[in-house]
Amino acid sequence: LVTCGSKTILCQLFASVVTPGELLLNYVGSGHHGHLISLYIKSLVSSDKSLSKRSTEKKQLAIVGDLMRSIALVEYYPKHQVIEELARDFNSNFCTEIAMLTNNIYLGSENYNNLFVLQYNPNATTEQARVRLDTVGHYHLGEMTNKMVGGSLIMPSNNPAGTVGAAANGKVASEKASYETNRKVNITVGSQTLYGTVDGTIGSILGLGGKSFAFLNSLQKAMDAIVRPVGDLSRAQYRAWEQEQKKHASCGFVDGDWIETFLDLSRPTMERVVKEMNLDTRWRIRDDGKGFRAARDDGRQNLMDTEDGGMGSTDVRTSLHASALTVEDVLGAVEEISMLH
Repeated sequence: LVTCGSKTILCQLFASVVTPGELLLNYVGSGHHGHLISLYIKSLVSSDKSLSKRSTEKKQLAIVGDLMRSIALVEYYPKHQVIEELARDFNSNFCTEIAMLTNNIYLGSENYNNLFVLQYNPNATTEQARVRLDTVGHYHLGEMTNKMVGGSLIMPSNNPAGTVGAAANGKVASEKASYETNRKVNITVGSQTLYGTVDGTIGSILGLGGKSFAFLNSLQKAMDAIVRPVGDLSRAQYRAWEQEQKKHASCGFVDGDWIETFLDLSRPTMERVVKEMNLDTRWRIRDDGKGFRAARDDGRQNLMDTEDGGMGSTDVRTSLHASALTVEDVLGAVEEISMLH
């Protein structure tokens, strides 16, 4: 799968039957037009499979990064050998690199040294919503990213896939047991992406489960409130998305560098940060990265719901108070997530 200029095409490499040892490149289908300057294309479909084997897969999706028109999602239909656009981001992001985290979640970087995350909603009720990639994350990195690859800088752990954290009798405990029994925080990790910048920096971006994001985001907010940064420079202002005349707070991201400075704090400061988290109580609330919002009128699950489900607000506060965090709980979680890169 290649892209050049305004066109995205699928090619097949095969051995020549006329000249032994010679490889030929054959176009498959008619390709897709609709971009301005498309420079990047990523897909989760394995390139090791033949086209006939790939045709049995449910969806063959790819994302195309345009230098002027952000990211578009395309799908290949083997039966008709055509590539069609399903959805696109209608914001004007000058992409410098893209990554396909899942079939529905995409990561991109742009020329103002920002990162952004897009989400595809194929189950939306309207056609207008289905053809639009929604922005669910903004973050100012401070350096221009020019390479993203899936992977990690550490050896795979022996824990079950995507889970680090609480252990009991040599086995990973459930998230509920870690909260209520051992007072440990279970950090759930999904996608793992490495990035490189033009300044030579190598970094790691981890996809977090909802409860893991809620805990770390609560810790980040508590540290913003308690810890005085060097030179009184606001971390929140520095990480705010800024693009030409647009500027707003970062969302959908947790600043890992800032979180790990918790390990360098004095014990009294750690206690103040943990106390702030317990007063806030949002470290146990499910959050998808879009922030903590009030109850909605449409009946959908709201982000203020806790793992205890249908309890009333008084019961929730009582449960949260009974399982208050300790410094050791937060230290253990931060130490474990710091070992993931």
